[in-house]
Amino acid sequence: MSKFPRWFAGLVALALCGISPVTLAATEATPLLSAEQRAEVDTLTQFVHQLKTFSADFIQQQVNARGQKQPASTGAFVLARPGQFYWEYQSPYVQKLIAKGGTLWVYDPDLKQVTINDLSQDRGAPIGIFLGSKPLNAAFNISPQGSNDGLRWFSLVERNPSGDFTQLQVGMDARGIKAMVFTDKLGNRTTVQFSERKINQPVDASQFVFTPPPGVDVVKNPSS
Repeated sequence: MSKFPRWFAGLVALALCGISPVTLAATEATPLLSAEQRAEVDTLTQFVHQLKTFSADFIQQQVNARGQKQPASTGAFVLARPGQFYWEYQSPYVQKLIAKGGTLWVYDPDLKQVTINDLSQDRGAPIGIFLGSKPLNAAFNISPQGSNDGLRWFSLVERNPSGDFTQLQVGMDARGIKAMVFTDKLGNRTTVQFSERKINQPVDASQFVFTPPPGVDVVKNPSS
C-alpha cells in the first residue's frame, strides 16, 4: 500500500492538522458574492498570482471515513513556479517527491524504489493552486467561509470536476496560505498546517533535479 493518499500519485496533497475548518458541501454552482466577499476572495487570488516560491515545514494527518485518525506525518517542502517542487516526508517514514518538467518522482528509500508519474500542472486542485499557470478563479469557484482558529477560510470548487476530492478549503493569515483541508471521494479528510514559511525567497534549484540512486528499482506508473 502506498504511504501517501491515492490522489497523491500524480499530485501533492496539502492540508492542515489540528484546525477545524468550516464545513461545506461541494457544489458546481457559481457563488453569488457581495462586493465585500469579492474583495476578500481577492486576497487569496492575488497571493497565488504573485507566488513565485514557497517553502515551509508541515504537519499532515488523515482521518478516514470512519473517523479514525492516522499517524501524523511531518516534513518540509519547497515549491517554485512554474511546475517544480520538492516534498519530503521526514517522519514517521522517509519519502521524497520531486517534480520538474511535468514528471513526478516518488522515492521510497526503505523500499529501494522510485516511481515515475506524469504530472500535469492543471490536474488536481491542491498542487494546481501552487504550480498551475491558470488563474485561480478561472479553475475554481471561490467563496469565503468566515474565520476560524485565527484564519480566514475559503471554499474552492473545481469548475470542471476531475480530481479525487469533494471538498477543498484554504486557510489564510496575514502572510498568506497557512493551511489547507480537503476530503476525497472515499470520505477521507487530509489535513496540513504549515510553519516556518518562506514566500518568494530564493531557493536551491538543485532540489528539483532527481537522479535515482544506484541499486533502486525504477517503476513507471501505468497511469502516467
